[in-house]
Formats: sequence, C-alpha cells, structure tokens
Amino acid sequence: MPIDVDTDERLADIARATVEVARERGTRAVTLRAVAERLERSTAYITNFVPSRAHLMANALDHARTQWDVERREHLGDLVGVERLAALTRWMCSSSPEENVLRSLWIEVIADVRGANRHAYEVVRGVTDATYGKFLDGAGHVAANDGEPVDHETAAHIADILYLYCRGYEVKAVEDPTVWTDERVQASLELLLRTLVFDDALSR
Repeated sequence: MPIDVDTDERLADIARATVEVARERGTRAVTLRAVAERLERSTAYITNFVPSRAHLMANALDHARTQWDVERREHLGDLVGVERLAALTRWMCSSSPEENVLRSLWIEVIADVRGANRHAYEVVRGVTDATYGKFLDGAGHVAANDGEPVDHETAAHIADILYLYCRGYEVKAVEDPTVWTDERVQASLELLLRTLVFDDALSR
C-alpha cells in the first residue's frame, strides 16, 4: 500500500529548515545539501519536493508570505481608514531575527531576477505588489484640510512614500541592524506619518 505523503507539510518543513540554515550560516550557505542535512534527510529527498536552490528560496518566501498574511490580519484587526494605514506602516517597519533572515533571502532573490531565481522573484513581487495596493487603499482615506479625502494623485504619492520608506528600511535592517534599530526607525516613521497622514499638511 503506498505511503500517503502530505506535500504541504513536507514543503513547510523544508521552508523552516531553509530559514534555520540561513540564520545560522548566512544565505549563501543555503543549498539543497545543507537543508537536507538539517532535516537529516538525503539530497534526493529534498529534490523530490524542491528541485533546485532557487526553488528552495521561493519555497521559504512563499511560506513566509502565508505567515505574513496571518500576522498582518491579526495586527490590523478591525482598524479602518487612516489608523489602518498607520498601523500597516508600523507593522511593516518592525523586525525579528527571522524577519531579517527572510529579508536577506529576499535581497538575494531580487539581485538575480533574470537568473535561476526568477520563480522566487515572482513570489517576492507578488508580496510587494499586494502590499503597495494596501498602502494605496489606505492613503485614499487621508483627509485634506476641507475634511474630504485627498485626490487619487495625492493618495498615490502618500502610498509611494510610505512604501519606499518601508522597503528602504528592510534593506537597512539587513545591512546594518545595530544602527537602524526599531526605536530609531519607528521614531522617524512617526514623524513621517504625522506629516503625511495626521497633520493635514498635504493641502497647505
């Protein structure tokens, strides 16, 4: 009788092992062999589910996307409008050791979008495009001096600025985490949010 294999569970195990290898030894150490050793399996076992190193990266990021979706929903809760936009931005600009490992994988992937990492890049691109859409939706609730929502062009500028701030933060959090601490980033972010979102400065 054939053994019933839960592919999703195996891919989740491989994703966790990939992140653990990257955290302990750096992203360049992520290989099929290293992940296999981490799981105490053969390389052939890993390639049965993930055929290449690039797919290892894509799998880890894809599983992270599911986790991020859950965490974002829990963090935002029932918030709406501008408060939801601000909470989303603050959540995007927070970190943990695992988050920084995933950001390192993300940076490696986007550095080689035309090569073997193309599949992983498409995963990353899907995440970032969806995030920008949430910024744009939230920015549409920002009020001008007359109390009416800002026009679409202004909302797009707000979304651009917040999105680029968060993406820049993600790079610096990997590059120099001891300097760009959460406290420093959140302090500047609050100033940015007050200027763009809460102080009615846009129509002046």
